[in-house]
Amino acid sequence: MTPAKRLAVITGGNSGIGLAIARRLLSINSDGHEFRVVLACRNKGKGKAARDELLMTYPQAQVDLVELDTSSVASVERAAIALRTLSCDGTISLLFCNAGSMAIDSLDMFGIVSGLLSHPIAFFESSEALRQKRGLVTADGMGETFQTNVFGHYLLIARLTEAMAGGRVIWTGSAASQLQFKASDYQHVWGDKPYESSKYIVDQIAIPLDQRLRPFGVRCLVAEPGNVCTNFLAGLGLPFFEYLVVGVFYFIRFVLGIARFTINADSGAEGCCYAALADEECVDSRIKYHSQVTRTGKAYVGQFPLVQNKDTAAFLMGQLDGLVKRFDEPK
Repeated sequence: MTPAKRLAVITGGNSGIGLAIARRLLSINSDGHEFRVVLACRNKGKGKAARDELLMTYPQAQVDLVELDTSSVASVERAAIALRTLSCDGTISLLFCNAGSMAIDSLDMFGIVSGLLSHPIAFFESSEALRQKRGLVTADGMGETFQTNVFGHYLLIARLTEAMAGGRVIWTGSAASQLQFKASDYQHVWGDKPYESSKYIVDQIAIPLDQRLRPFGVRCLVAEPGNVCTNFLAGLGLPFFEYLVVGVFYFIRFVLGIARFTINADSGAEGCCYAALADEECVDSRIKYHSQVTRTGKAYVGQFPLVQNKDTAAFLMGQLDGLVKRFDEPK
C-alpha cells in the first residue's frame, strides 16, 4: 500500500515565496518526502493559474486549492474546516504562514535621499523608500496589515493545532524592526511602518507559541527570505522602477557581497524550506533561519538568534489570545 503523502499548506502560495516553496517541496518528492501541496490563496483565479503551472512541471503531483483571505476571520474559519477535511490521515505536516501584504502609498523621496546619504547599505536592506498607507482597518475591526500578516495566521494555527500532530509551523519573517512599535497601537493602524511592525510581532510570539504547541508535537519556527523582488512594488504602477530596483540589487550584491540580497523567490525560500525539512535536532525556535546568497547567487541558510523581548512577547500573546477568544463560536 502506498503511504499517504504529507500535507503541506502554504498561505499565499500562488506567487513569490509561497510558490517557490511549493516548487521546492514537489521537486523533492522522494526519499520519504512525499508532499501533497495545498495552495491557500485569496484569489482563486491566481491560485488556479499557479496550480496549473506546478502541474505542468510536476504532472504526477497532488496540488489542491483552498480559498483563504487572512484579513477575514470568516475566510480563515472556512479555510480551517476545508484544510482539516483535505488531510487523508487527519494530520497537516507543514503550515507555511507566508501570506502577507504591505499597503504602499507612494515613494518616500525624503526617505530615499536621506537614506542614501546617511546609511546607503542599510538603506537598501530596508523599506525606507516606501511610504505605507495608514489607518487601514478590516471589516473585523483590526489593522489590515496586522490581521493579514499576523492575526489571520494566528487564528488559523489555533484552529488547526489538533490536526498538526508532529508537524511544523513556519512563518515567513522579515528584517523585523520595532521602529515606532507602541503597545497602545500594537496593530500599527496609525504608525508609518505597519509592515515592519507586523513582522516584529512574528518574531516576538514565535518562541512562546513554539512552547505552547510543543505538547501537541508541533514546532513553530521563523525564516527570513532576505530582499526578494516579488510583487510588493506592483501597487506603485511603476514597472520601470521595479526593473531598476532589481538591477541595482544585482549590482550591489555582486560588488559588495550583501548576503541578504536573495532577489529571486527561489533563493528567498531557502530559509523556509530548511526550517520545514531539517531534522528535528537541527531546528530551534530561538533561531531565525535567514535565506542568504553568495555574490554569484548561490543560496544557503544563515542562522541567527531571534531577538525577543519577553515582556513584549507576553503582552502580544495576551492580545492575540484575546482576539481569538472574541471570535470563538459559542460553546
